[in-house]
Amino acid sequence: MAAAASGVECTAMAGLRGVVVLLAAALMFAGAVLGSEERPRLLGAPVPVGENDEGLQRALQFAMAEYNKASNDKYSSRVVRVISAKRQLVSGIKYILEVEIGRTTCPKSSADLQSCEFHDEPEMAKYTTCNFVVYSIPWLNQIKLLKSTCQ
Repeated sequence: MAAAASGVECTAMAGLRGVVVLLAAALMFAGAVLGSEERPRLLGAPVPVGENDEGLQRALQFAMAEYNKASNDKYSSRVVRVISAKRQLVSGIKYILEVEIGRTTCPKSSADLQSCEFHDEPEMAKYTTCNFVVYSIPWLNQIKLLKSTCQ
């Protein structure tokens, strides 16, 4: 009879342990869903990225190279400032960028745009805001410009 009683106690303890484990898992899940305001609430949601991020810098250079190739302007443009930058993990990395760009004094054939000055004369100066979406798969060395709109 004592063996039967200890078997019941073991079953009760195992059941209680299971309830405690489930409760702990539920609390962890609730914490992950509610989260703090500093963390994204959804896995895979776009998150802000700092301007010094290496991947962001590559995405910006690629977007501007594509922009300058497609432009009919004889002068190259470059980024004046980053208004907003987000990164989203998908099957690669998607960069969602809003930037202000300006016309430089350098012709399109110039290789180093960062040393190019912006036009000073009002009739030559041209500043615009652009939205770029760049898709990168760094481990395959692939990059694409998915969206480019400027106003």
